[in-house]
Amino acid sequence: MPAEPVRTTDVAALALDYGDRLIVGTAREMHRAASARVFKATRVVGGRVPESLHDAVVTSVYGAISGALRVSSGSVRALAARGVGRPIETSRRGRLVVAAVNGLIGDELRALGDPQAITMAVRLEGDDVPAASWQLGEAFRDATSHPVIFVHGLCENDESWSNGAAAPGTTYPDRIAAETDGTPVLIRYNTGLHISESGQHLDALVQQIVAHWPVPVTRITLVGHSMGGLVARAATNHATASGQTWQHLVRDVVCLGTPHAGANLEKVAHLGSRLLTFWPESTPFSTLLEHRSAGIVDLRHGYITRDEWEGQDLTGQWGLDRIAAAPLPHAEYHFVAATLGASQGHPLSSVLGDLLVHFSSATGVGRTGPIVEGARFEYLPSAHHFALLNHPQVGDWLVEWLNARTRSPRALPAPRQA
Repeated sequence: MPAEPVRTTDVAALALDYGDRLIVGTAREMHRAASARVFKATRVVGGRVPESLHDAVVTSVYGAISGALRVSSGSVRALAARGVGRPIETSRRGRLVVAAVNGLIGDELRALGDPQAITMAVRLEGDDVPAASWQLGEAFRDATSHPVIFVHGLCENDESWSNGAAAPGTTYPDRIAAETDGTPVLIRYNTGLHISESGQHLDALVQQIVAHWPVPVTRITLVGHSMGGLVARAATNHATASGQTWQHLVRDVVCLGTPHAGANLEKVAHLGSRLLTFWPESTPFSTLLEHRSAGIVDLRHGYITRDEWEGQDLTGQWGLDRIAAAPLPHAEYHFVAATLGASQGHPLSSVLGDLLVHFSSATGVGRTGPIVEGARFEYLPSAHHFALLNHPQVGDWLVEWLNARTRSPRALPAPRQA
């Protein structure tokens, strides 16, 4: 039976839960820290009696607020279980909300079995397409032997590739379908999970796509925006390590604004959370900043393998050494970096990059040199991070790169079904 749809009542219940845990909890701890400093000066005169009375009142008030939120959350969840509330994924805005929530707390949603946790899938017109022969055949009736797989970034979804489209037919998937031999395949996934885990899921999904594609696959292109570029690299790395074959068909890996050496914004958030622990009154805000998904934390370092983070305290260190991940020998890697400045030497470019990812990180330069040897990079001036999702110049490059490598190896045989 198909899963029950996520409803507006599910989202409301989740908001009440986190309002209790984070907002009320943060306010309560900040109040306690501030009052402890104030009453420290009055203990000499009045002892601890005024402080005890104050603490009793404060505990009662915050307890009442917290209790009301918990009761409300339970009531709203009961309504959701009875089918009350509009399915949130029936609208583009609702699907964007679900994607954003997954980016922020998707690992926790998955652990709790929350219906809002996204499962990686091929997408078409806002719906999942099972990676089975009949469903793929119906969804891609004009399929070519060259699937071009688009992997979005943090808090994004499959529809993010059309953000800011100037006119119909101008998005990257549209142009690839019209101007190359490729067939665009958009996927959606839970961006709150570890990047290495999302890469493992992508590996499994591409195996299914190759096995059940309407025509024999002779070539694969991977296109990733931001985190999506890391997930694409994680997938090919996992496929190689586990002895799969589809990665041998990959001829181009395109990474748009991908933080191969870590993301600026996540590093700033990490530093901010460390600084806030120096003062008792600001420590609760540090806890609030630390409540980030595994996917967000991975972005600080640009890790793509499990061995790089397993057993490590990623919230307590600025950066750790990477484990080398060999590039695919038959693939060309194209790294596209954007900067806010009009040139690479502009102060905005050197300091802020595209606002979220530094220029050197997007071009794949780490502390010890290139992260992917032989990668080619292009530079997009006067553009921010999300402009890379839909930019005419990037579209031209994609078409050029795909058409420049039209020769493909012999198709791999479809894996036998168990």
